[in-house]
Amino acid sequence: MAKILIIEDDKKLAEGVIDWLAMEKHTIDHAESGEDGLQLLSNFSYDLVILDWNLPGIDGLEVCRRLRAEGSELPILFLTAQSKIENVETGLDAGADDYLQKPFQVRELSARIRSLMRRPKGLLTNTVTAGYLTVELDSHYVGIGDKKISLTPKEFALLEFFIRNPNKFFSSKALLASVWPSDSESAEESVRTIMFHLRKKITPQGETCLIKTVQGSGYIYETDTTGTRG
Repeated sequence: MAKILIIEDDKKLAEGVIDWLAMEKHTIDHAESGEDGLQLLSNFSYDLVILDWNLPGIDGLEVCRRLRAEGSELPILFLTAQSKIENVETGLDAGADDYLQKPFQVRELSARIRSLMRRPKGLLTNTVTAGYLTVELDSHYVGIGDKKISLTPKEFALLEFFIRNPNKFFSSKALLASVWPSDSESAEESVRTIMFHLRKKITPQGETCLIKTVQGSGYIYETDTTGTRG
């Protein structure tokens, strides 16, 4: 589960990709031009960008170059009709992490997304053991011992976000920008409410929650202190 920005001016293609990825529980934003994509990237946080090569105005190659020039390590997957090896080399040299030639199968797109999502920050095997908690990222299984924990899609999205971003503080506002769609009408209070229920579900009696609250700072998932009693 990831928050993905698709920058693609072919509406029919974009709609098909969005429907497929939404079915796989990803959160999707869509921009139809390089300019609009860069604007969204400047205001919101994403886990991955799916970027069309041929865009009106600022093309995909320039969007990619600008992101890398700014120091962004965001995974970038090019969608391109370019078939020459020289074009592929140009895209990868500009900073793209992978490319997929049009036309393509959505199952292959999903596989490439899963591969890219395992790379950032040294992450990740599919199964993560965090203290007393076991999380399977692909199947969305969460368990404590032999007991399966039932989470809503948004609760799981928050849990996965913290697993992928350990030892960092996130305010409710930052979580809203990172996990919710950019056009969401949810407020910071909704984030706090969902966090309350998530922390309660994943914390056995007598244990300290893996995701800690810090007054005035927000929330943090600390990998070096998880699973301790107190």
